[in-house]
Amino acid sequence: MGKRSRWAWVAAALSAAVTAKGCGLGWAWLLLGGLAAILYYIGMDSRLRPCGGAMMLKNCGVLGRVTAALAFAWTVLVLGWSAILADTAFPMVDGFPSLGWILLALAAVGAWKGPGACARCAGIVCLFLAALLGAIAGLSVPDVTFSYLRPQNTWQEGLWALGLFLLPAPVFFLPCMKGKKSTLRWLLLPILAAVLAAVTAGVLSPELAAQLETPLYTVAQSVSLLGAIERIEPLLSAAMTMGVFCLLTVLACACGALGKVLGLGRWAGPAACAAACIAMYPARFLTLPLLTVGNIVFWTLPLVVKTNVHHNL
Repeated sequence: MGKRSRWAWVAAALSAAVTAKGCGLGWAWLLLGGLAAILYYIGMDSRLRPCGGAMMLKNCGVLGRVTAALAFAWTVLVLGWSAILADTAFPMVDGFPSLGWILLALAAVGAWKGPGACARCAGIVCLFLAALLGAIAGLSVPDVTFSYLRPQNTWQEGLWALGLFLLPAPVFFLPCMKGKKSTLRWLLLPILAAVLAAVTAGVLSPELAAQLETPLYTVAQSVSLLGAIERIEPLLSAAMTMGVFCLLTVLACACGALGKVLGLGRWAGPAACAAACIAMYPARFLTLPLLTVGNIVFWTLPLVVKTNVHHNL
């Protein structure tokens, strides 16, 4: 895949995290946490070798394989956690675990076809997500109470936002062709996420947004498009489902790349999706603080250390 396709894949995957969990956080802390994660993305985008992080770990011998095994296990658990996000797309219905299983089955097919096919699919989905989420945000601005936009004194939310923004970080385990740096494109992601969270808090109030399971869904219920479409939330549910699918394909393809390091062959990605069907049950107890720590320890630190060593050499 190329760098543009990788960016679109990450953007589509991030939409699931932001719409399902991020809109309940303070917009200022979501922006700061997102910027911290995006700095990591920019660094990996410019310094990571085209072979991808998984292949770099393979060249580290036994230590690299142990690191890959730990990253693989954590990614399977996060696959289960991310599949649960599909249930938040339909807050009126209890879709656990069937909806997550369906998306995991589709992600297994995507992992079998490879990251190039998944990235191209995400490029199309990204356009739809941008149009729909942009329309919801724009049409909700007249209902915003600007006094609700005052930043809240909950700095911990910045850390949880960092964990959410790192959910597509395993994309850097995958190979990617060389290309031009895209710093501006990466910086757009936390800004747009913060705008969406600000509109949500401005319409509902920060306290109510923090209490609701899917606050953006409640915002969408009050949006009308040119007086013709009075109920746009079904479209939002479809968009959130597609975003979750893109996130699952990122994680499944990363498991495929890590599995090759461990000698598991081409079936590693689909097998990880099958294991994630079971992992959904313990993943329900995975909190945002644990998610943040795990994403940093198992995904980002190994690649930061490896790329710095390679760069110094």
